Amino acid sequence: MDLQPILEQLAKLPPEILMKIMPELKVEVPKADPSGAVLIGVFLARSLGIGKIIDNFIGEEYVTYEHLREDRANGSKCRVSTGLACEIMVGDMLGRNKDLTRLYKFEEACENWQVETILGIPSEKFNDDKMGRALDAINSNAKYMANVLQDIVLSASKKFGVPLNTFYNDTSSIPVSGVMEDNDKVQYGYGGLPGLKQLILNLTIASGASLPVTSSIDSGNVQGGTTFERSFEKVKEITDDQEFEMIIDRGILTQDNMHLMLTNSNQKAFFIGPLKDELSKNWVLEQLNEAKKDDFAAIDYRSKKEIERNLPRHYEALETKYTFKVKLEPPSEGSKNKKQLKKSKRIFATHTIRAVIYCDLNKKPKEQERRQKRITSTEDALVELNGKLNKRNLITKEACEKAVDNIFKGQPEMRRLFNVTIKLNQHNAIVMSWSKDEAIIPELEKTDGIFVLLTNHDKEKVDANELLTRYRGRNDIEISFRFLKGSLDLQQVFLRNPERVDAYCFLKVLAMLVLNLAAWLLAKNGKKMSPQKLQRELGDLTISEQRLQPIGIHHWNGTNIPNTIDVLVNLFNLPHPLELIEVINSAINFSYHIEKWFKDNFRK
Repeated sequence: MDLQPILEQLAKLPPEILMKIMPELKVEVPKADPSGAVLIGVFLARSLGIGKIIDNFIGEEYVTYEHLREDRANGSKCRVSTGLACEIMVGDMLGRNKDLTRLYKFEEACENWQVETILGIPSEKFNDDKMGRALDAINSNAKYMANVLQDIVLSASKKFGVPLNTFYNDTSSIPVSGVMEDNDKVQYGYGGLPGLKQLILNLTIASGASLPVTSSIDSGNVQGGTTFERSFEKVKEITDDQEFEMIIDRGILTQDNMHLMLTNSNQKAFFIGPLKDELSKNWVLEQLNEAKKDDFAAIDYRSKKEIERNLPRHYEALETKYTFKVKLEPPSEGSKNKKQLKKSKRIFATHTIRAVIYCDLNKKPKEQERRQKRITSTEDALVELNGKLNKRNLITKEACEKAVDNIFKGQPEMRRLFNVTIKLNQHNAIVMSWSKDEAIIPELEKTDGIFVLLTNHDKEKVDANELLTRYRGRNDIEISFRFLKGSLDLQQVFLRNPERVDAYCFLKVLAMLVLNLAAWLLAKNGKKMSPQKLQRELGDLTISEQRLQPIGIHHWNGTNIPNTIDVLVNLFNLPHPLELIEVINSAINFSYHIEKWFKDNFRK
């Protein structure tokens, strides 16, 4: 604490009082508060126009912090818009890693963060009612959040030169429990954790900066492929009729979605995605049986780690074609006529697209080894089951057949390989026998290490090596999901109202946008770090309160201010944390506090 200005004021006290108080002076340092991180997060959100864009769509007036401080100085009534409330919540997400403020605690938190002094807004304006109504407002129209995100992304792209031509789309389950189970969207669904209901997050990010460009929360029982059209149409708007590329996973790359991209984009949408294994085994086997050994050509693709370790290449590729049919919706003739249409009158669209069959030579022997372990494990399970027949709950044929089904559950290869028979003998006892079809093993081994990518790229423009390189880049969206669920704690949403849940999750996506953009810009300026590390550094930025006792004068110092902050201040034109601290300290009237303490304790 800088005691000089305080000592100057103390010197004005009567000498006998001064002699008495000097030995008792001491500085107390309560626990440091992350207010520095939160306030920098608020100014980061503001620099991207988040609050202003939200207010524009809702129809509210966005007031700058400068005007709010002026109004406060003039004694004018302060009004907090929805955009301002959302900026505070996003700032909280940026600065408080896994310790997010609940709605009913924002008023208290804003008081600790010195929001009134720095932003000109009394902390009571951020009560739980205001924060809840802000969430209601941004989700009051189905298009608000999608359009807000689109405008923020386009603004950031224009301002910072972020490319918007390649996109990754995928879905991820969000397991939830507790109060959120009252939310109608929370359902049991595919891919969730056993015994827990879930929500589905549908996300599209731009390649490179990993900016989220579409985001929605869907019911836990919704399949990702059914929500793709909504994301695709929004990407078309963002790219403004320019060529773009969608890189998607097998759960999204349905035949209907491929038909959508091939017919609804003026041939300007390109896609890359894997063919579903369970739907294509026979087709892949036909292609492999027809192919000659020399048809597979070695490609140069290696992962970043393999390149760093100078490991040899291990991929081969086979170019071929894949044909599929999609049933089209009949002309609008009423639901009854649709049901009465005969098969001969149904309309189909047929497409033939490029398919590249890849063989990972390193993965092939590993899959063979794993298969042999599964064969041994299955045989052991059958032997164990055989010893339990006619005992306890295995005294009926139906119960035994169910036990066999459990052994083969999730193992279609083993079910094909083993032929199990259960019957009753002459003594009416259950007997089980099984055999293994060894001839199937070579057929299974043919697809070891094999996977297929489908695309509408011409091989002259994007060869098999480049195609695989681009597809492997989709790991960025997996990192984004882990970031949302980890550092941004997406599963911790302490709300029941479905609309508020959607809106709060949307604000977390906006927080990820800010961090991803900041990390991308830092890397371009020679300071490479992950968004997760950036968030940790922001979270370490604290403002430490100091109290001079027994007078009770408060003073603030900045702690843990990394060099990263200096770069961000320049990139986003932010106030430096030390400037914010100066604003807080300049509002303290040392003379007033000393005079008040003197009156309360000695004037009598």
